[in-house]
Amino acid sequence: MKLFGTLGLLVAFGVAAASPAWAETITVGAYPANPPWEYKTDSGAFEGFEVDVAKEVAKRLGVDVEFQDLGFQALFAATSSGRIDFAISSISVTQERLQNQAFTQPYYDSDGTIVGKTESPIHSLDDLKGKTIGVISGSTGEAFAKANGEKLGFAEVKSYNAQQDLLLEAQNGRIDGGAGELAGFQYAIKQMPALKILVRIPTGERFAMMTRKNHPLLAKANDAIGAMKTDGTLAAIHKKWFGVDPEPGTSTVTPGPIPQAQ
Repeated sequence: MKLFGTLGLLVAFGVAAASPAWAETITVGAYPANPPWEYKTDSGAFEGFEVDVAKEVAKRLGVDVEFQDLGFQALFAATSSGRIDFAISSISVTQERLQNQAFTQPYYDSDGTIVGKTESPIHSLDDLKGKTIGVISGSTGEAFAKANGEKLGFAEVKSYNAQQDLLLEAQNGRIDGGAGELAGFQYAIKQMPALKILVRIPTGERFAMMTRKNHPLLAKANDAIGAMKTDGTLAAIHKKWFGVDPEPGTSTVTPGPIPQAQ
């Protein structure tokens, strides 16, 4: 983060900055092969749900924002060392991470889901008994099917190499539903009106902006995200990227505190 040269003197003498424009630019690291959260356009510009969130936070802080292309694992060292101010890339808040990192309040609940045709009779996990469910090889959906298929009474589990193949099979009625991660399905089915989210499966994962402990802008960034929830800005960003309003009670619409290590 680049600071005006006078800031150090102000802080040293305990003088509060009189203007919110005491920082010129914050740097946000992102792993850009992660749509719809963040990705690069052909021109090299960053776009995505979390890119919009970070831009709005910077706007409310009165600073500019620069995005830095980093590998996912590199984000953690970059925040800890101060190379970047914040990191985004569908990073889940966990107690293990909170021992060494800090997070804003979460802004997205990453749940599992079953996707299928809009007229499907499936409305709960109990309705999956006797049904054929598709999964993507190596995905969390496949892990869910392996762990729960027998208990829930799946008739068959079909595996696909690509999400698009699974969705086309569901759209054409060759499978009763597809199991996978909520955000990826919401993003994909925006262009497939014959499909909808049938069942949401809570996993407890929540995404937030990550930063180093004691970052001077953490509290202000957290307040900005809370205000974005209250005034509907985050809900609008959600609808832009996923084509639907966020569900009531989720972290996209419910303000919260800075997560604390236990």
